Amino acid sequence: MRSGISTIEIAIKVKRGAYVPHLFFELELSAARGSVPMSRFLASCFAIIVLGTMVQGTDDAKSTVAKLNEAWLAAHKAADFNRLAALYAEDAVLMPAGREPLQGREAIRNLFAEDFKYVPKRSITLKSLRVEASGNVLVDSGEYRYDGVNAEGKSVQITGNYTTVFKKTDGNWYTAIDIWNVRTPEEEKK
Repeated sequence: MRSGISTIEIAIKVKRGAYVPHLFFELELSAARGSVPMSRFLASCFAIIVLGTMVQGTDDAKSTVAKLNEAWLAAHKAADFNRLAALYAEDAVLMPAGREPLQGREAIRNLFAEDFKYVPKRSITLKSLRVEASGNVLVDSGEYRYDGVNAEGKSVQITGNYTTVFKKTDGNWYTAIDIWNVRTPEEEKK
């Protein structure tokens, strides 16, 4: 150890348990030389670890939301109303555009079953724009596009925005709140 400098050796373990002490990192502790105090160094290390964890948490949240959205889209495409309803919490609230809010899996199942009668050929795509996470809650906001052919053979195209709140219960994610609106087509704005 040199005067005013503390050396922290980072021993690197290599094959057969041998250590290579040649690699080390020097941290200057001397205030006289204008170096960084140990407390600031440790605070910086802590901040880097926390930020790294937050970024990882954001990636995990986006990945989880993507999987939940894929499950919803698969159930919707298959017109499997029971599977679709099972993705919602028992007390979930659904707020579809232009309708009264609905609560509970059975009401949600019935809404989708009824809607499919009027537009038997349909597809929907979701584009997640923002995902937020806090504990056992995820929030996904984005855009959707709905294309279909109704029972009368007319084309149906809807574009809108959505916000979905997912809640983790008993280790599983469920939709707790689902709300969407319909954007006005450009030609109707004129």
